[in-house]
Amino acid sequence: MKVSALITALILSSTTAFAGDADNGLELYQEVEIERTISGEHYTEANCETCHSAEIYQREDRKATTYAKLESRVEGCNTNLDVGWFPEDVSDVAAYLNREYYKFEK
Repeated sequence: MKVSALITALILSSTTAFAGDADNGLELYQEVEIERTISGEHYTEANCETCHSAEIYQREDRKATTYAKLESRVEGCNTNLDVGWFPEDVSDVAAYLNREYYKFEK
């Protein structure tokens, strides 16, 4: 009985010691968002701007008219040009382009 009580006490104390708090969670979320923004901008500069100038994102007759279409077009470039981005990279680039140019609702 003493062993099981000790194990229970250790389990309970470890879960409270490692439990996340809201402030740390929010801080980590914001850090990840900053990293994803930097990634999206970096991938855009390194890949998209080799074919497209910024004017293409600002023209009146844009092909992307919704966020879903924008993400689909980014994936199209990724696939057709064999860029090698993972799905989260495509999402980062689409989010970056949306934030900078398109301003679509997600």
